[in-house]
Amino acid sequence: MRIGLQLDPRGQRDLASTLAAFAAAERDGFASVWLGQVFEQDALTLLALAGTCTERIELGTSVVPLPTRHPTALAQQALTVQVATRGRLCLGVGSGHPALLERKLGLPADDVVGRTREALAVLRPLLRGEHVVHEGRYQRLRVATPIAAPKPPPVLLAALGPRMIALAAELADGVSLVYAGAAFVARAVRPRLPARARIVASLPVVVCDDAARARAAVDAYTGPSSRLPVYARVLAAQGAAHPSEVALVGDEARVEDGLEALAASGVTDLNPILVHVDGEPGAARRSREWLAERARRRARVRDLR
Repeated sequence: MRIGLQLDPRGQRDLASTLAAFAAAERDGFASVWLGQVFEQDALTLLALAGTCTERIELGTSVVPLPTRHPTALAQQALTVQVATRGRLCLGVGSGHPALLERKLGLPADDVVGRTREALAVLRPLLRGEHVVHEGRYQRLRVATPIAAPKPPPVLLAALGPRMIALAAELADGVSLVYAGAAFVARAVRPRLPARARIVASLPVVVCDDAARARAAVDAYTGPSSRLPVYARVLAAQGAAHPSEVALVGDEARVEDGLEALAASGVTDLNPILVHVDGEPGAARRSREWLAERARRRARVRDLR
């Protein structure tokens, strides 16, 4: 299991600080850096810029909502990032949250699986440099995106329910998961995907002394997102009411056990969410340094194989 890092640009003072954070993640040995996309800075633009100040690290979106971008525009952006990063983009996409799409953007959020299927059916060949002729219910286009990228980026689909996971198995290279613990992955995700599929799991990770305080901090930080229906459902499917119940929280030995359980479940990539803990201000740094050491160790093991 590769260990990456979720980066929140809102915590950086300016663009130079954001790019320095990418360079630091690479220097520390993380396998990947992931950016979310809501209404702040454009994730793909930042990844293109990050490609100019890094050499090795994978750069991923987690995730770009498909309804907010025409597939042609998204293919153009992604292929341009591939050029800028010399083939290191991982394009995570999702169907979007109906509450945000409808209330904030005035976009339709019906037939989520059908709309996502058509968007992927158009996007994937565009990323491969093919000329696409498509006359569907939601997508109608005759176009190509002739951008000389080193290779098409892998595409991950945000998928937590069985229909979306099945769609990812058919039209994507893997899945991007949020608040999905090891038992859920082993039971509900891994068996529904091809053996080659990537499973990127985004979970809060806090290496700390005061687990109770850290769990409270996790729930405070993740509160707004955990109330979105799709995340509330995946937590409920695990018998949990809050993200802290599936997070990796505790001392080094306890979090190590959590990493091993995730790897055994079929998770190929951990995308940890680091959380500041009031009363234990060193927890975020301690977590990052410990995860970086584990990332370097796992990279050395892969290199020996």
